[in-house]
Amino acid sequence: KAIGGVLNDQTRPLKERFRALFTLKNIGGKPSIDCINECFSDPSALLKHELAYCLGQMQDAHALPILVSVLDNKSQEDIVRHEAAEAIGAIGSLEDGRIKELLLK
Repeated sequence: KAIGGVLNDQTRPLKERFRALFTLKNIGGKPSIDCINECFSDPSALLKHELAYCLGQMQDAHALPILVSVLDNKSQEDIVRHEAAEAIGAIGSLEDGRIKELLLK
């Protein structure tokens, strides 16, 4: 939780937040994924891009609904949505028909 707090603290320097993000990626599991998910409303496109990248690297299907939501959200920056699509591919599960539909748009 403390690491997730650092990640989600917009007053912290980005380098600290990135360190927290990569720590959560290395820890893995649903609690880490949920902490990462909380940050997709951040104003930094660079951070959100890395959030999506890390979710893909974790290769945990728990992240798929989060990534689909990011991909489907037209208010997210294109680079963030693109990385969400890459992350979905990295996880390697296209069984969800909604994911296929979004990727074909």
